Amino acid sequence: MTFRNRNAGFTLVELLVSMGILSVLLLLLTTLLGTIQQTWVSAQDRVGQFREARVAFDIITKNASQASLNTYYDYKYDPATNFPSSYERRSELHFKTCPASELAGEIPGGTPVGHALFFQAPLGFSTRYRNLNNLFNGRGYFVVYGDDLEFRPDFVRSDPKYRFRLMEFRPPAEENQVFADGQAERENDQEPQLDKWWRQSESSVKSGPFFEHVHPLAENIIALVVSPRDTLEVSGDDRRNTFSRIASNFEFDSNSIVDLKYAQQVPPLMRLTMIAVDETAGIRQESVGTPPQELIFDQLFKNTSKYDDDIATLEEELGGKGINYKIFSTIVMMRSSRWSDFEVDEIK
Repeated sequence: MTFRNRNAGFTLVELLVSMGILSVLLLLLTTLLGTIQQTWVSAQDRVGQFREARVAFDIITKNASQASLNTYYDYKYDPATNFPSSYERRSELHFKTCPASELAGEIPGGTPVGHALFFQAPLGFSTRYRNLNNLFNGRGYFVVYGDDLEFRPDFVRSDPKYRFRLMEFRPPAEENQVFADGQAERENDQEPQLDKWWRQSESSVKSGPFFEHVHPLAENIIALVVSPRDTLEVSGDDRRNTFSRIASNFEFDSNSIVDLKYAQQVPPLMRLTMIAVDETAGIRQESVGTPPQELIFDQLFKNTSKYDDDIATLEEELGGKGINYKIFSTIVMMRSSRWSDFEVDEIK
């Protein structure tokens, strides 16, 4: 009768099997760690690429929510009798959304694309006065494709960098010409100061007040879509159309609305959408002096009833071209909106 030695080791077969299992586990672990690392780096790169766009979008939504017209009611005079016949809503301020193409020729070396948004708000920005946080400032946002020669330091000698850029119009409060005396201009039938404040129409646009206060806010922003909305809700097929009845073609001008219910009013809601692409797409699409038509979607965002469909079309086109993109979209509530069905009664 024999007894097995308690101190006997593993057999060669057992060692080989154990080493094989351990090798497989190490291989799986290494592959898993590599995949996690690659995913992490990719996510970090993606976040970093769109960080500038995210900050810019937050700035627009925060500032736009404070847009105000500071309206009041005053007498409306009958031109025939020169006596007051009714009340009308008035404001010296301005809120406007329009095609960015209206700015063509006013941004040297750049081609405006998409929509433009202009408004005034108590943002308190001033280069001369301090601690006056309620000073009114003008703000404007629009996308331009062009070079960076006008916006970089003089010591930079490299070739111009062509990109889509989100631009911000940011004059200080002391440049707010809405406070200027416009009586002389009205008497001479000249262009109102307010319109000159938004954009300079003189020949030397580079030296005008508009261009002096325009600077890039973010690069590789290919589109900014602005849709003023109301709050009336209905059910059925007309729901999408009803939300944007005040600006069905995306255009809204508080100074040009004929309907007395909506004249001199800030819309209660505004849907903002911004489309950004990564730097790789920007480099790939770069061309000298000519905007890449591949990233310009002029045929989209013409009718607000097709808003969601246009977003889906844009995503499909960008995805089909292998372009890494991100869409920022939100509904902005306008704090100063006083939207109502106020009817103007005749004075008895």
